[in-house]
Amino acid sequence: MQAIIMAAGLGSRLKDLTQATPKALIEVGGRPLVDYALAFARASGAQHRIVVGGFHHGDVAARVAKVAPDAAIVENTEYRKGNLISMQTGRTALEAGGFLLMNTDHVYRPTIATIVAAACERGEASGEVTAFCDFDRKLGADDMKVTLDDTRHVREMAKTLATWDCGYVGMTYVPAARRDDYFAAAAHVLQTKGEASHVESILVALAERGQAPAIADISGHGWLEIDEPHERAHADEVLARERWWT
Repeated sequence: MQAIIMAAGLGSRLKDLTQATPKALIEVGGRPLVDYALAFARASGAQHRIVVGGFHHGDVAARVAKVAPDAAIVENTEYRKGNLISMQTGRTALEAGGFLLMNTDHVYRPTIATIVAAACERGEASGEVTAFCDFDRKLGADDMKVTLDDTRHVREMAKTLATWDCGYVGMTYVPAARRDDYFAAAAHVLQTKGEASHVESILVALAERGQAPAIADISGHGWLEIDEPHERAHADEVLARERWWT
């Protein structure tokens, strides 16, 4: 298995913290965010890890080379656009087989890696794209919400949904058998919605094409998202105290 870790963004909502530091290198619990993403990807079974840098790419590349010298790093020079461009950049370094798509600003407990590894194996066996979700989190205006069909596959996904069944947690597994379908849906999104699009739109496009993604549930474990200063402060406190990854 392999993983694309999207680490190109500006992190502008972190305000002064990212004026001269890329979001991927913001420290929580004494370690940059990209360290946690790399550790989680490896614990989930990714033997080949691809980091997509962008803003201050050289700094991100240097950190990755230090902590994960076997990881590949590619540069998204259009990092001011939507993160779908980062996924497209990362795919250039993919080997044969399925892949896990991740964000660098989400920190997951190690126990979730076991769930993800098992779900990726199921996805590979079933040939279904899998969106990772949870049902036990209170969702706010900025959280990605998901409605499901009668077979518990993705029907709709957007931050603006008035009603929903669960929340998306920022990870998707694409099995080898569905790579072409996934990339075709990505191309469709870029053509119809433009380069500001995000990768979640690909999952919606698949559903609209009759190829609705399955879901995998990570409820009951908890994870951290670092988008704003108060979230970074909270994550720093939690990780300094609990040391999820050492």
